[in-house]
Amino acid sequence: MRRGYNQTKLRALEVFEDEEWLSPPAWAVVAGFYPVRAAYTYLKRLWHWRLLERRLDRRGLLLYRISPKGVARLAWLRRQAQ
Repeated sequence: MRRGYNQTKLRALEVFEDEEWLSPPAWAVVAGFYPVRAAYTYLKRLWHWRLLERRLDRRGLLLYRISPKGVARLAWLRRQAQ
C-alpha cells in the first residue's frame, strides 16, 4: 500500500470502532479532522460506500456508526498497512 493512502479512511473507521453513534462534529473532534464542517461531506461519502450507517435522532441530529461492511474494510485496511 502506498504510504498515506487510505490513512484518513483507516482513522475514520477506527474512531467508529469504539463508539456507537457519533455526530459529524463529535467525530471530527475525536478523529482530529479539520475543518469540522468538512466532516459532514466526508462521512456522507463513507455512508455512500456503505461503510457507515446513518440515522436521525429525536432532535433531527444526523448520526453515524460503522456498518458490517465498514468493519470488514477496517480489517482489510489494517492488513494492508502492515
